[in-house]
Amino acid sequence: MIGMRCKGLLLGVVAFALFGPAAQAQTGGVVKLGYVGSLTGPHSGWDLPAAEGMQMAVAEINGSGGLKVGGKTYRVEVVQEDAQSKPDVAATAAQKLLSDDDIHVVMGVLTSVPGVPVATQMAKAKVMYIGGFTALDGIVGKPGNELSFRALDADETVAKGFVPVVVRELGLKKIGMLVPNDDVSKTFVKAYQPLFDQAGVQIPIVEFFQPGTTDFAPVLRKFQGHGLDGLFIGYADPDAEAIIRQGLEIGDLPKKFVYRGGSGAPAVKYADKIDGFVWQILTRDLASPGDEKVKAWIDRYKAFTKKDVVANTYWALTFYDSVFMLSKAMNAAGTTTDQAAIAAKLKGMVYDGVRRMSFDRDGHGVTDVDIGVIKSGKTYSIPEKVL
Repeated sequence: MIGMRCKGLLLGVVAFALFGPAAQAQTGGVVKLGYVGSLTGPHSGWDLPAAEGMQMAVAEINGSGGLKVGGKTYRVEVVQEDAQSKPDVAATAAQKLLSDDDIHVVMGVLTSVPGVPVATQMAKAKVMYIGGFTALDGIVGKPGNELSFRALDADETVAKGFVPVVVRELGLKKIGMLVPNDDVSKTFVKAYQPLFDQAGVQIPIVEFFQPGTTDFAPVLRKFQGHGLDGLFIGYADPDAEAIIRQGLEIGDLPKKFVYRGGSGAPAVKYADKIDGFVWQILTRDLASPGDEKVKAWIDRYKAFTKKDVVANTYWALTFYDSVFMLSKAMNAAGTTTDQAAIAAKLKGMVYDGVRRMSFDRDGHGVTDVDIGVIKSGKTYSIPEKVL
């Protein structure tokens, strides 16, 4: 499946039985959804689960009788392209999807470097695009991007609830910030600094490291001697794990970590050596779910993928609920092709799925999230009610 266009292969025997040639003749035909994401390369840890979630939602819609719009029933197919974690390949993948005139909606990409060229091309071609990467917040709502949506909360939205929880759970008074030297990091530093200040937490030092850094010792030593009780780090798991490991090796550094990232994985093996680790679960907590809807989804995910849930599986929920929202918007608009009409119905819609989520009038996602915590040998999560 990786790197290939997958058409109509989502339900296997069941789908064929429901939507074979005879059955399809009685329906409105096929609705094609495009997916572009990094199915290979260093960003695949985000985009592979996201692709699975989209495919799973499509399978469930087809399995329940199909997409019903305007008195007709449609079978849904996914046309998938691999961005390979590279911006130039992502641009080519987007063009392949745009060459298919039957594709009116494209989803995918959770990282900004390959995501920006995809969003740019979709906007230029006037094709609806629902993505997940952070830089999309600076694109959605701007003139010419009326068909662009982001399926995850903006930093400003999450941070308002995240910071008070972090401060309370870890008892923070003074922290340093260590993040990559890129536009994404600079944006979220601006979002978080004033919120920590409002919570009474001092930030005497902010340092940026070059992307691709593996030896963090020189920059970590800059944080010694400041009386810090925590480090705010971001935003990729390999970087976070290396910072924790090397910080413990160097010594005289904080052992409490605030992670502007999406997984507890960087801290798991050091749980007995650190004093706390808090991170953002931008969809729902799958590791220790307390919600029955989440538990039921996990069972369906395992049955669909034949895989167990792992640390990054929660990204699968990025586009899972979005597919169902899209189907409801098409139904309400009475069309599968008029993207402006579908977008108008999608904006402002509130959907209570596995996630409770909505899109505002500009297309920014507003969804409830969970906050992950590792502390005192325990791993748990705290719901953040955003919507």
